[in-house]
Amino acid sequence: MKTILSPQNNSIKHIVKLQKKSYRKKHNQFIAQGATVCFTLIKQGYKAIELYITERAQQKYQQELTNLPITTVSEAIIKKISTSSSPTGIVALFEIPKQRITLSDNAIVLYDIQDPGNMGTLIRTAAGMNISNVYIIDGADPYGPKVIQATAGTIAFVTIIVTTWQQFKLDHPTSLTVALVVDDGQKPEKVNLTNSILVIGNEGQGLTQEVINDCHTKMTLPMPGNTESLNASIAGSIAMYLKSQT
Repeated sequence: MKTILSPQNNSIKHIVKLQKKSYRKKHNQFIAQGATVCFTLIKQGYKAIELYITERAQQKYQQELTNLPITTVSEAIIKKISTSSSPTGIVALFEIPKQRITLSDNAIVLYDIQDPGNMGTLIRTAAGMNISNVYIIDGADPYGPKVIQATAGTIAFVTIIVTTWQQFKLDHPTSLTVALVVDDGQKPEKVNLTNSILVIGNEGQGLTQEVINDCHTKMTLPMPGNTESLNASIAGSIAMYLKSQT
């Protein structure tokens, strides 16, 4: 077991730099924070390179830490390497898993979802609705700290496929696709969601006209109340739930 007390340590500097997408991509690594997130990833087979943990957290999670690579750090260092305003004492370094393309219509497309919280929530819902593949086209990095945190570790239960819309179409030439749109779409009960891939768009702009035109059908969630539309993560989560019930 190692101990790091200096915030100027090279390993600590490396962790801090991993908050940037370009640095994550260069080193093929990401960070996760908190016991629930870290241990969920580990249980699902994600390779933990190192766990940076305070003495207090180490005592609390002693059983779960057996046979894991641990470095003890101070509370000050945890605050430095964490993006959370209230760090819980554990920050883990993981390898980004190799992208494996297992084609399946049990999937969703997240198109240009910019907000990390929204993306994380949608990935978490996909895992909860037993959707196996999550296609990421533009938008937030699925391995960014805020996305990982918002998934609560459930990113480990789905296959993340970072791609382009053109490549997605090439990979799914016969798949039925349903564009989730604010208006002018069919009601959910009129749409065959059973074997369809949901396409969920950007928070502000929604889906591009090209993507809508390429999809087989459009679906709109009726709004009986006094609001035009829902937040992207809420609308997408409702649509995934409806798909799971077909």
